[in-house]
Amino acid sequence: MDDVAAKAGVSRALVSLVMRDSPRVSSHNREKVLAVAADLGYRPNMAARNLATGETKTIGVMLNDIHNPFFTAIAEGASTAAGEAGMQLVMSSGWLREAGETEAIEMLLGMRTDGLLLASPRLSDVTINEFATQAPTVILGVWGRWENLDSINNDEQHGAELIVDHLVGLGHTRIAHIAGNLPAGGQQRRAAFAEAMVARGLAPIIIDGDFNEESGYEGAGVLMSLNEPPTAIFAGNDLSAIGVLSRLHEMGIRVPDDVSVVGYDDTNIAGISAVSLTTVHQPREEIGFIATQMLLERIAGRTDDRHEDLEPRLVVRQTTGPATNS
Repeated sequence: MDDVAAKAGVSRALVSLVMRDSPRVSSHNREKVLAVAADLGYRPNMAARNLATGETKTIGVMLNDIHNPFFTAIAEGASTAAGEAGMQLVMSSGWLREAGETEAIEMLLGMRTDGLLLASPRLSDVTINEFATQAPTVILGVWGRWENLDSINNDEQHGAELIVDHLVGLGHTRIAHIAGNLPAGGQQRRAAFAEAMVARGLAPIIIDGDFNEESGYEGAGVLMSLNEPPTAIFAGNDLSAIGVLSRLHEMGIRVPDDVSVVGYDDTNIAGISAVSLTTVHQPREEIGFIATQMLLERIAGRTDDRHEDLEPRLVVRQTTGPATNS
């Protein structure tokens, strides 16, 4: 900064004002300082600036699974909202491990991010609440007992009911669910599916799984080996549904002629013509956008807790059809 000031023939204080985009600098001086800075290859020391101002203009984002395109869409929505507010995202992942998530969040806090967006964390309520005491925090896609933080979720109850109603309307009565056993939607979808089935006088078939292709692949094999296999499978998410479709294809089972398959999330892969997966649409970009707006309000000083549920909708494609042997 001293070098820029000397070459431009101005004070160091003026250079500092220019680098902080202060409105107190004339356009002539601003252009002169920026030209000299570019000529010298000068870049402001952001870490030093952050220490001086007490804010970093950054939001720390911890994503549950960067392999899952659901979280890519969340990040896109968050990036849009952050950009409109002049903020930047710093993203990390826990790589599907609680210990990894703890390390990722501690790293983000160590970088002095102004707030935290935690997308479907696997952490306990106690741990999340502890992190929330260290920085403004918003949780996406998890239900829990929160203190002094905000949350935004998809209405899992309604989503499961949409699936059951769709399949029952097609004549299916033996409907199975490969559940994701994480707090991030899995437990709620499992409970809502069972409740919706019982309410319609049907026996729910549920097996444990996870939110990945391997889980769907293995689960489909288990389900189709039953004495009375299901005529419809509701996978925990779209990735799991892709695994189901792969296993059924290998077994020579036709979709949807023999078995209907439904996913959840409506990620980009669901709409690919070769997949054309019936699934429940979550407004993923909107979730990321609203969550970031919530966080910005928290950073600005709002203290009241805010919790929102967004409405899902069913997207019917080519993997569901009438039951033939239910």
